Amino acid sequence: MTAPAAKKRLLTGDRPTGPLHLGHLVGTLHNRVAMQDDHDCWLIVADLHSLTTRSRREQIGELPELVHEVVLDLLSVGIDPERSTIYLQSGVPAVYDLAILLQMLIPVNRLRLIPTIQDMARNAGLNDDEVPLGLLGYPVLQAADILMARAEVVPVGGDNEAHVAIAVELAEHFNDLYGPVFPIPQAMVSSTPTLPGVDVIPDGSQRKMSKSAGNSIRLKDSADEVAQKIRTLKGPGGDATPEAVESSPLFAFVDAFVGDKALASALKYDYLRGKVRDEAVHEAVTADLEALLAPIRARRAELKADPGRIEEIVVDGTIRAREVAYQTLNKVRDAMGLESLWNGLVETTQRRAEARKRPY
Repeated sequence: MTAPAAKKRLLTGDRPTGPLHLGHLVGTLHNRVAMQDDHDCWLIVADLHSLTTRSRREQIGELPELVHEVVLDLLSVGIDPERSTIYLQSGVPAVYDLAILLQMLIPVNRLRLIPTIQDMARNAGLNDDEVPLGLLGYPVLQAADILMARAEVVPVGGDNEAHVAIAVELAEHFNDLYGPVFPIPQAMVSSTPTLPGVDVIPDGSQRKMSKSAGNSIRLKDSADEVAQKIRTLKGPGGDATPEAVESSPLFAFVDAFVGDKALASALKYDYLRGKVRDEAVHEAVTADLEALLAPIRARRAELKADPGRIEEIVVDGTIRAREVAYQTLNKVRDAMGLESLWNGLVETTQRRAEARKRPY
């Protein structure tokens, strides 16, 4: 009898800088839930990554609640801790060691070319001369996360595809230098790789939806909050062209959330002819969004009624992640010759100690 094929390992994660939102839902969360049956799913609560823009002591003090909220969001959308490993990034020290070793294999100028680093700095209010080394090296630590777990599939939003490319480059470069240690990861980008924000801040819809930017519709928002935020979105107005409709933030929400594609097409058609205006589009989007979010809110309420369950899930997952991380780190050190360097020093010291004990 043929043994079943091993499941491919999937890895992705979220920074605990605020509650998860609709951009996460269409960007990667739907994929994560759908792939739990046929993949070995690993989900990082990436608190180390949050330190790149939130490193003050009082901000670190907020992490316990933020971590709790992110995991609560994950479980609310359908992540099953029996089928997915949810773990705390800072609870796996081996990933720090791997990140340092990977830093030696990539030029600084390669990292400076990644546009998302500039976006993260802007959202954090950092000037160019204030960007810390940790933020510049963000993609290398992300690569260490991916390679530590020996992940083969990495669901990401469109803006993070460039970060997975860094992990691919580092895996290939390492394997060429030291031997085949790492599988080569592959990015998986959703059909809605980025979602614009809402205009609860000035020009919020002109930027991607982001926890840090404050222009998001959170998964835990009430029905009234969702409807109010949707009403901030404006269409292209009268005399709109097909191109203006397709590129407008309001109709990006139509494409992402109106499940009846015939209705979505009809809204665009009628909008172009002046038969419907923004208000009708708002109502259609809000109705389908409420159908999507109401079950998520209900699951969230059930989970909140079980104190300590979230923390238990994170601890169990982190213990498993530690075991795999140290196995990977040992393979890396062996391949590079660092382990034999240390072992040689230890063996020489042991022989010297034994010789001292011999009688004259």
